[in-house]
Amino acid sequence: MRQYTIAGEIIQISGEGLETLPGFDCFASHNVSDLESPGNILLTISGLRTDAETPLIPGRDIPSGFTLTSKDESKSYRFFAKDNGYLFLIKRTDGYCLSAEINRRGNAFQSSIRWNDDFGAESLTYICWIMFGVAILSRQTVPFHASAVMYKNKTVLFLGESGTGKSTHTRLWLKHIPDTELLNDDCPFVRVEPDAGIQAYGSPWSGKTPCYKNKHTPVAAFVRLSQAPCNRIRRLTGIDAIGALLPSCPLTFTSDKQLSESIYAILSKVLQQTPVYYLECLPDTAAAQSVFETLNRDKIL
Repeated sequence: MRQYTIAGEIIQISGEGLETLPGFDCFASHNVSDLESPGNILLTISGLRTDAETPLIPGRDIPSGFTLTSKDESKSYRFFAKDNGYLFLIKRTDGYCLSAEINRRGNAFQSSIRWNDDFGAESLTYICWIMFGVAILSRQTVPFHASAVMYKNKTVLFLGESGTGKSTHTRLWLKHIPDTELLNDDCPFVRVEPDAGIQAYGSPWSGKTPCYKNKHTPVAAFVRLSQAPCNRIRRLTGIDAIGALLPSCPLTFTSDKQLSESIYAILSKVLQQTPVYYLECLPDTAAAQSVFETLNRDKIL
């Protein structure tokens, strides 16, 4: 059994294959008082690998729910609301499955993960992200699909669809703008802190870039990217700003009324304190300089 502090919250993980997931080591909890107090733990995850003949959800009919298919169509993902919690299934085309349940217990959550055959670290890491993402919404925190770069103790989050150049843009910052550091390249968490404003946290989930940093800084701005034949940046307000942020929140969660309402409430608080920009750009140094100069001009950095 291992315990980690991620985005300001403690999670406890146990089970075959779950205690050696990549990226988690630097988030290990070392605060003795945290480890000894069960009331400090937001989420407990237990895992069990079963044989192929053992039902993953014994004695239960699987309801209809939100369904996604992987890009290569090798897996399907299904997400269901249930009493006091949620059920998530991954089914492979070869028939093997992984199931994860999460249930609320007062102010904390308990999750069990079951799988048959060999689901590798990538699937197990992903399902832990889903479970943690559900739980941490209750603590005014939401995961973003973004690449986040730190500059002088502030973080700028670059948003956009896959392939639009988020990672390319942050690499341009790292190369051409002094005093920058990558916080996370796929899934930073944004938290509404009562006394510290809006904070960006690194996480064990960083996509193809192994950037696992147990750090957090205030959020300076969000910048949504799109590819274009020239570089142009403008600030968004109102519904345009919400529309820029929402697609970068977990699509699975927005299929559920309760989870989506939690996301909307958090985003509303985020937008009260944090500017949002829209950048049409080329993948060049001038695009990075344009954002940097705009944020400085607006006295955000």
